[in-house]
Amino acid sequence: MKLVPIQQVGGQLKAGAPLPFGVRDAEGKLLLAKGQMVPSEQMREALLNRGVFVDLDELKDPSRRGNDDGAGGEDFFARWEALQTRLSVLLRAPQEPLFLPRVKECAGQLIAWAERFPDQLLFVVIQHDHSRHEVYGLVHLLHAAAVAALLSRRLGWTPERQKSLVGAALTMNLSIIDLQGRLASRGGKLLPPQRAAINRHPDEAVAWLRNAGLDDAEWLAAVAQHHEQPGGGGYPQNLPDPCEAAQLLRLVDIFLAKLASRGGRAGLPAPHAAKALYTGSNGHAFAALLVKELGMFPPGTLVKLASGEIAVAVRRGNSGNTPIVSAVMNRQGDALGSPVRRDTASAEHAITGLAAAQQLRVKLAPQQLYDRRYEA
Repeated sequence: MKLVPIQQVGGQLKAGAPLPFGVRDAEGKLLLAKGQMVPSEQMREALLNRGVFVDLDELKDPSRRGNDDGAGGEDFFARWEALQTRLSVLLRAPQEPLFLPRVKECAGQLIAWAERFPDQLLFVVIQHDHSRHEVYGLVHLLHAAAVAALLSRRLGWTPERQKSLVGAALTMNLSIIDLQGRLASRGGKLLPPQRAAINRHPDEAVAWLRNAGLDDAEWLAAVAQHHEQPGGGGYPQNLPDPCEAAQLLRLVDIFLAKLASRGGRAGLPAPHAAKALYTGSNGHAFAALLVKELGMFPPGTLVKLASGEIAVAVRRGNSGNTPIVSAVMNRQGDALGSPVRRDTASAEHAITGLAAAQQLRVKLAPQQLYDRRYEA
């Protein structure tokens, strides 16, 4: 039994739904059995604030993993939360004997999801709640790996190259994961020791990976060079011609940093972040690829429709500006009882602009948004 605080898997806890796991005390004694209802949001908040625990092994139960469906609904999102929990321990222990094979296993899982559940992957990245600044460093690596998996697949890279890139995305910041969380929480100017730690983190990560037994040259080069810039000006070595994988990682890194709210600075909506990346990179081919992969309104983006409804994009459409969306609020501003699919290629439901998160009067439930019952 491996107990973790319930807050680490809080995304799986839903008001009005059964418990997806047993709730335990610090000794592992079962307090609430899996399947009991969480009747209200108040009950959900009480559980998250009580200092109780969940058995991580229960989340890895094969009986929970073997029932993916074509919609990629509840099971995908539960597994995404479980992967984040697993990485929160794994990436802080690069000295462990099984560190490298387990990172490779996680990279393989992300690559498989990029093929089977690409829209859901984008949804969890775009819709991530960045108010939990303390986990920024960890979440940033997971999101970078997810986007890297999508882009390397779009590029048609071999499975080996995809694994190298996604592995590099997961491990490029090994030595500063917790520092990034602290910096995201407080913002402000870097102190000299913090700047020094950031400047040396690519070299430190490479050293740690070599010590773990990694001999993948492309993976190591991507980590070493992911802050180098074409033409020079990057760090730590001011290389003028970083490798392809490193250039791709650097642009993904910048895009995700623009999405995140940190130190009192609000994050950008995904369409604005992608546009800023493309402009700031002088139209780099990999930035253009990212824009094309996301579309103008990637899954997870809140939008206003010509019908007056507020909706969230759930699937990319036939063109970049016509995603499939789920309406969640009507024209009067009232929450809909259930999400309603809309095709924004239709004039009646065309997108008229972005909606702000503050306008929502309903909590988005990804399992419901991707439930087959609400497919139009």
